[in-house]
Amino acid sequence: MSKKERVSHMKKIVLLLFAALLILTAGCQKNEDAVQAEAQDSAPANTDITAFGEVLYGSESQIVIDFPAQIESIDVEAGDFVTEGTQLITLSIDAYKQTLIELQAKVDIATACAENADYAALQEQISVLKKQITYRQTELNNESSPDLQMLQTALSLAQTEAQQANEDLENYKALLDSGAISESEYFAFSDAADRKNKAVSDIELNLTKTKRALQETIDSLNVSLKTAEVQLSQQKASTQAAQANLDLMKSKTDKPYISGNTVVSDLARGIVKKINVQKGAVLSGAAQTVITVIDADSIYVSAEVPEEFIGEISANSRVYIVPTSDREIKIPAYIVKIPNMAVDVDGDRIINVKVMPDENSPYIKPGFTAEVYFSRADGTP
Repeated sequence: MSKKERVSHMKKIVLLLFAALLILTAGCQKNEDAVQAEAQDSAPANTDITAFGEVLYGSESQIVIDFPAQIESIDVEAGDFVTEGTQLITLSIDAYKQTLIELQAKVDIATACAENADYAALQEQISVLKKQITYRQTELNNESSPDLQMLQTALSLAQTEAQQANEDLENYKALLDSGAISESEYFAFSDAADRKNKAVSDIELNLTKTKRALQETIDSLNVSLKTAEVQLSQQKASTQAAQANLDLMKSKTDKPYISGNTVVSDLARGIVKKINVQKGAVLSGAAQTVITVIDADSIYVSAEVPEEFIGEISANSRVYIVPTSDREIKIPAYIVKIPNMAVDVDGDRIINVKVMPDENSPYIKPGFTAEVYFSRADGTP
């Protein structure tokens, strides 16, 4: 074979190999496309509704100090996880103890004053005055006082005599008219009748004056009683007020978050949100929030469900949460609330569905974000 023929033969072989390679490549591509198509045909359709979610919380504990103290140390930082009894702040309560001593002294003084002779004398005076008022009022109502009885007797006698004198005067008038007696004799009988009638009027006037005097005596006794009762009430009020102030101050440390001279967490699980004081700060006694702790058991995810999908989920929908901080985990959850109103977010209408995780997770904390997956009415996550 000549050199020219060998070159020509080599070209044919190369062309044949290239053609075979093209055929093989095309066959592999068809097989791969077929496999992918088969895989796509066999993969189930994803029916979940996915929503952006923000981790929020429902409640927090604002720890308030309303007694004199000073901040000795702050034992936690914002963001720390705490449990019930965790020490948060250490206080110096010397000023508080001194306040209790002063208030107790006021109670002792007020109690001593209430137990002295003046207090007992007031009580006795009030008792006597009440008896006197009752007695005098009975005398007035029944007209049973000696003076009133004497005047009533005199009035009855005077009225009898006046009546008799008036009757006699009428008889003497008849005698005068018949000429049996003279005018001078008649006028003598008339003067006697006038004196009898005046005696009745005088006794009635004295009776009125005596009743008025008795009423004035009762009024005076009532004034004295009121004065004594006010004095006694003031002494009692002074004692009660002093004791109330002491009890109130004692109650200010009778709180679940106060343990001795320390402020502790009163939540089973909490996250320190904000510290409002600094070491060395003096608390005057006015109510002041010193630290705020989030209730970790109230943490939930607010899922922004678009308006067009809200009808496809219900309280029975199965839910899971995928934290943004670790997309490899799925946290089971449940729907707590589907609001009856939508809000506008960047021009879209969304419903903030409240979702609670079934388990505590370090990836679900306030301020974190997540994706929330809801099963549709006819599907499950």
